[in-house]
Amino acid sequence: NRLYVGTYDGYLYALHAATGKANWRTRTQDRLGGRGYLYSTPAVAYGRVYIGSTDHKVYSFGAASGKLIWSKGTGGYVYGSPAVWQKTVYVGSYSGRFYALDAATGDVRWRFRADGDISGSATVLAGVVYFSTFKNRTYALDARTGKVLWTYADGKYAGVVADRERLYLVGHARVYGMVER
Repeated sequence: NRLYVGTYDGYLYALHAATGKANWRTRTQDRLGGRGYLYSTPAVAYGRVYIGSTDHKVYSFGAASGKLIWSKGTGGYVYGSPAVWQKTVYVGSYSGRFYALDAATGDVRWRFRADGDISGSATVLAGVVYFSTFKNRTYALDARTGKVLWTYADGKYAGVVADRERLYLVGHARVYGMVER
């Protein structure tokens, strides 16, 4: 019964879904140079809200309370929305690093160095995590280990979407319908 919304003034709101009334609001942490903006769309799982910030961090807040549970530095802006799967939070950063973080603690399970800044959101399908970089490359990594399964020389902001028949890679100026060989 809640909607979670991040704002450019650094607040995360929990709104009552039927009335729009704010149940709570919280902010990113203070840091030298000010607080970060919340550009990313929140992901909600395990009683937590996960969201990226322009202060180079990923945050975990209590979904019912808004209390800060953990934050993790990434070395760059976090514009893309996190994906959550199997108690792991997946998110990329403008540092060119892609992270798999423990959903409970924020500890790094694995990290991967991509060929460029990551702005788009992560997608997890059938144990594979997908993301794209500003260097027009899409990656498919094993979500458990971070091992590269394949890459494709297109993509920039969005990763992939799928239906029962195809994986659709959103390229820079095209959409590709892919099938498994």
